[in-house]
Amino acid sequence: MKPLRLALLSLVVVPLAACGGSPENLAKDVQTVFEKGDMDGALKLADLDTTPAQLRFFYLDGVHDCGQASITCTAKAEPLDDAFKKRLESLGPQGLESVAAPEGVIVVEQKSADGKSNGKLRMPYGKVGGKYRIISQRYTAAKLTEMRAQTNEQLLQQMLAAGIYDSEKGERSTTWKDTATALPADGGEPGQSLVRTSAALYAAASANDPDAAVKSGDGFAAMVLADKDYEGKPVPLADRKSKMRAQAYRFLHDVKVSGGWIRGDEAIVLVDAKDGAGWVSRGALFMMKRDGAWSVAGKETVEYPM
Repeated sequence: MKPLRLALLSLVVVPLAACGGSPENLAKDVQTVFEKGDMDGALKLADLDTTPAQLRFFYLDGVHDCGQASITCTAKAEPLDDAFKKRLESLGPQGLESVAAPEGVIVVEQKSADGKSNGKLRMPYGKVGGKYRIISQRYTAAKLTEMRAQTNEQLLQQMLAAGIYDSEKGERSTTWKDTATALPADGGEPGQSLVRTSAALYAAASANDPDAAVKSGDGFAAMVLADKDYEGKPVPLADRKSKMRAQAYRFLHDVKVSGGWIRGDEAIVLVDAKDGAGWVSRGALFMMKRDGAWSVAGKETVEYPM
């Protein structure tokens, strides 16, 4: 579901028992967990059972970032301004609803030691069960019904209608499938590559083994979990494990392919799978072959609880 990046606002964090008394105490406990990069602690603070996997990734990725020695994070409670209210309201058309009335915002500010970069994570809070909590949005019942009713064929048609980028023409084309060849029921080479790679990556994530993830055949994992950064500097194993734990919410597993189409080094496959939250993830995946390996380059999918 592409709109979910906006829904970073929608995490539900259940703070430590001490934080129920005031927004300021809530902010202090949030800061403690983020500064330590403590994902176990962060998950103990969180009620994420109704939260999509992509949002769980954003939450733990923020914890990962704040846990880096080169980054300082502070958290504070701020009033709920009109601009932020509008951002929350903009999630309504995506089928998301608040679990409680927002009363303010917890702002986690990140600053790098060299002063060259900084960022902010703004999360609304409100009272839940008489205690202050960072509150979330959840899919409405109507939205869940809508997603469950969508077929993979309908999702494919949505992808095609939006257009597939044609690098030669420099524009999006809605006729990609007209010149593609149908793949067998198992998805042929791209489909079975996806099945193998996803299984290997899921096994690596389950074992918390970044080296195995890099060797899984997944190009994205090889890039973000590498033992060296973009400047060639070694990345500590603990940092790689922390990053993988967050990224694992985005990895598919139990992938089943039900056909597809191929055109040169591009393919579309129809899949039924589970995501890192254990939710159903299905629809159409656009794949590209680079340096002899297939990888996912786009998707039109739905995700919802089993």
